[in-house]
Amino acid sequence: MNYDGGGSAGNGQCTSPNAKKREKRICHRHTPQQIQRLEAYFKECPHPDESQRQQLCKELNLEPDQIKFWFQNKRTQSKAQDERNANILLRGENEKIQCENDAMLEALKNVICPACGGPPFGSDEREHNLQKLRLENALLKEKRDKIASFVSKNKHQQIMVESFAPAQQIVDTRTLYGTTNPSNLLFEPPSSLRPPTSQTIQPQPLLSHMDIPRLTETAASAVEELKRLFFTEEAFWVKSSVDGTYVIDQEMYEKFSHTVKRFRNMSARVESSKDATVLPIGATNLVEMFLDSEKWKNLFPTIVNSAVTVHRLGSQLPIKENCNVVQVIWERIHILSPLVPPREFMIVRCCQQIDEGLWIIADVSHSIVNFDQVNPSCYKRPSGCLIRALSNAHSEVKWIEHVEVDHKPETHRMYRELLCGRSGYSAKRWIVALERMCERIALSSILTIPATDWSEAINTGEGRKSVMKLGERMLKNFNDMLTMSGKVDFPQHSKCGVRISIRMNMEPGQPTGLVVSAASCLSIPLSPLQVFNCLRDNNTRHQWDVLCYGKVSEIARVFTGSSETNYLNILRPPRREDIAISMAQDSDNDNMLMLQDCYMDALGGMIVYAPLDETTMNIAASGEVDASKIPILPSGFTISGDGRRSMAAEDGGVGHDGGTLLTVAFQILVSGKITRSRELNEKSVDTVSSLISGTVQKIKLLLNCPHV
Repeated sequence: MNYDGGGSAGNGQCTSPNAKKREKRICHRHTPQQIQRLEAYFKECPHPDESQRQQLCKELNLEPDQIKFWFQNKRTQSKAQDERNANILLRGENEKIQCENDAMLEALKNVICPACGGPPFGSDEREHNLQKLRLENALLKEKRDKIASFVSKNKHQQIMVESFAPAQQIVDTRTLYGTTNPSNLLFEPPSSLRPPTSQTIQPQPLLSHMDIPRLTETAASAVEELKRLFFTEEAFWVKSSVDGTYVIDQEMYEKFSHTVKRFRNMSARVESSKDATVLPIGATNLVEMFLDSEKWKNLFPTIVNSAVTVHRLGSQLPIKENCNVVQVIWERIHILSPLVPPREFMIVRCCQQIDEGLWIIADVSHSIVNFDQVNPSCYKRPSGCLIRALSNAHSEVKWIEHVEVDHKPETHRMYRELLCGRSGYSAKRWIVALERMCERIALSSILTIPATDWSEAINTGEGRKSVMKLGERMLKNFNDMLTMSGKVDFPQHSKCGVRISIRMNMEPGQPTGLVVSAASCLSIPLSPLQVFNCLRDNNTRHQWDVLCYGKVSEIARVFTGSSETNYLNILRPPRREDIAISMAQDSDNDNMLMLQDCYMDALGGMIVYAPLDETTMNIAASGEVDASKIPILPSGFTISGDGRRSMAAEDGGVGHDGGTLLTVAFQILVSGKITRSRELNEKSVDTVSSLISGTVQKIKLLLNCPHV
């Protein structure tokens, strides 16, 4: 480690021009300006990569080794300082607990029997009671072991019977993307193939008496902290020297919050960001949606996979002036790709009206007894939004995200730079998703067909609304699939960069049966908008889509937002007899249509589609049937920037967009009677893996980048 004259590590750099002759070392001190710049950069990025170090070398006129060793020394010094601070806080807490323990021991000496008011139990009586409890505990353990042994034996027998069931399923072009005959799906799958219950958390009716005071105190503290972050922006927010966004000054934050870092290893980091927007929705409606976990999940279909309200305190009535609701919510959020790990939080959410037409909603992580399913690698510091009512049924929303994370090793290198920046799970991502959904809600509430829409299949406002709901559910289902929670490793496919998931599908609104999902991710040296425009072009779709044998025709387009890139459309592939190709397909597929929903925002976009026969599409377009009852199995793409800034943007100018991270994901429904045959699974996996690998190669050729 290098030291300067003041004893601070990393402020000078010593070099040895001739180490063999042990000549006197020459000490090169960093200037105060260099140290100030390095300190500021370290706050934002303690682990600069090679390109970032080269940039600092040019800017500060230092050697690469000087930059490298300075950051190494600074990280060591920072880690030691954090450990010292944590030790001081822990010692204080230990002394406080010791004092409380002494006080309770003293109080026990004077306790009286609550039943008769007599003297306390003696040590002999207490020991006798403990012996009785130990005996009862031993008897209960014995009963539990007997029941567990009986259940395990029966379960083993059931699995043995199922393993000999004949494999009768096949995967062909009729099952592609779930286009199969519904009559083949009338079966009840074995319960052992259903998703594990650990993937979801059921609401609990009561919390312990110790939990309720803790969560109310946590909620109140989070609200007060968030108020300071919203209303004293100049003091706590600084401009990042890495990407130019505004982040929380951690030194200032720790002075007023006294927050102890949850994660100590070098891969841990703190993410902070803020953003704001104006939405075409009333403030009270928006607050009510935030406080309903199901509506909250539907409001962010491309971010929130699951959300369950575990407990609720406060008013059960609609939002009023005295709104002060406290909830405990479990949520799992996920974006972009199976290569990005999902984040799980158990949070306390508090809604408080702080002024006329002004609400604050604060979220903060909170541990609950008997809930150990939450991923320990994520911790949400006080985050949330400020909602202000505006005229004309509009709302202004300011959003803050402040999270500690420690799952860098789990994130694929392709997405690591994106997530380590501030466009991954950032406030901006929540804001752009909220803008898009509020625009969609506003457009879906229109009772007539707007002049901007056109359709050969949709004739009424109710039909238009029904198809929009179906498209919204298609986006949600696709994003849920990207978590690949039931991933099965097949080495021969993993080496090719294909992720495989096999699940027994029991979800409502999807075809029932065994579903094989596959996803592949690639980096493309084109902007996200270029990739988006190319993939949604109907004239070239047949070059990559296995369901299209020629130019497709568009028979309906419904706009879902103010941008011309946000719309839902119905496509008709060319009929089989119109082209010189033969495939073993059902005649019903001659009338196959495709429902496609796509959007593009400031951070990227999605193109999601699913085949439906013409009869089902007409039912959906009529608006006479609930769209949630129509089974649909989507496939498609997620398109995102790669997190790298262009050279012009780094110099303060307006640069072109960087490269694109593209995720291609398909799903295949295996029809027929479901068995647990490994041979069947491998055949299904081979089919979907070949499909996605071939599609990826075709997309590379279409985008003129075959070697990426």
